[in-house]
Amino acid sequence: MSLVLLYLAALAIVSARWLARQHLTAKPWLGAGPPAAVAGPERGPAPAMLGLAVFLAAVGLLFALLTASYGMRVPPGGRIALDPRLLWITTGALAVASVALHLASAAVRRGEPGEALGGLLLAGAGSLVFLGGQGLAWRRLWAAEAGRTADAAGSFFYLITVLHALHLAGGLVALARTTRRAARAEPPAPLGRSIALCTLYWDALLAIWLVVFGLLFRTPWSGLVDALCRPA
Repeated sequence: MSLVLLYLAALAIVSARWLARQHLTAKPWLGAGPPAAVAGPERGPAPAMLGLAVFLAAVGLLFALLTASYGMRVPPGGRIALDPRLLWITTGALAVASVALHLASAAVRRGEPGEALGGLLLAGAGSLVFLGGQGLAWRRLWAAEAGRTADAAGSFFYLITVLHALHLAGGLVALARTTRRAARAEPPAPLGRSIALCTLYWDALLAIWLVVFGLLFRTPWSGLVDALCRPA
């Protein structure tokens, strides 16, 4: 459960910083001068970005609970027997998709819609490669009868990876709409906001997958993940 506690602590820190930026404790009626001068034109984050951040916080908590349960139910030596090279490839593809979205966002800010469209297409291709690799991994596990018996490691692998893939597939719907808007050369302001939402979503899914990957397979950070998943 250490992983869950660490996640909740990080979430509390981020929330506190966000609330501090909103100046919720300010008392403008005590200031001098006209009310307009005290309040100022400062605006908060876009509602869509705030809503997505809240949604991702809930998703992150869900995966933190699942990975903590996996760490308590499956010993470090009980990981599923699957060649991790396929998962390394899919992890790289998801990382490429996340980087491509950052490049697309930067291209929109520079006023280069053509490069932004290319970044969006690359992000979509990388995401599809990731999902295809996951499907192949599921097929290999099913052929090896992992998860069809009382194998906790295989069952957790299916549950965690399928949930992650479903979230990514849902994000692809939004990414497809954003790509279509970029192909139509829509104004940079709304297009930039759409790409920013996709970028945040893909960054969160990549971070979640890195933790899951370190938990399910032997990776350089597996020891750290194992330690975090032990009961507090």
